[in-house]
Amino acid sequence: MTPSELEVMRAVWEITEEGEIATTKTVRKRVNEGREEKLYGQIIYVHIGHLAEKGYVRIERTKEDKRVYIPLVKKEDYVAKQAKNWAKFWKQSTASYAMMALGKNIKKEEKEELRRYLDEMD
Repeated sequence: MTPSELEVMRAVWEITEEGEIATTKTVRKRVNEGREEKLYGQIIYVHIGHLAEKGYVRIERTKEDKRVYIPLVKKEDYVAKQAKNWAKFWKQSTASYAMMALGKNIKKEEKEELRRYLDEMD
């Protein structure tokens, strides 16, 4: 995914995780939150088209002929695959790459969150 496509895909994941329907309008609104240079619906649709070609989303149409975007790849699966690719690139284990990505100065809350996550794996 290109950075722009990833930005659009992130919006699709967020919207659908919240139980909402991802449409051009809802995705555009989410992508444009806090963004200085706003994206138009046509640009969103072009990115969604590329994401569909790459197998990340499926485009469906409602009875009202609105486009609805259904993620075909889970966010967690995408992130895990990317982390493994970067770990392989840097010739690190996935765990050591994750630690490298976190850095040495993580906040107390982040450490606690990491501990909870590791405890859930047992």
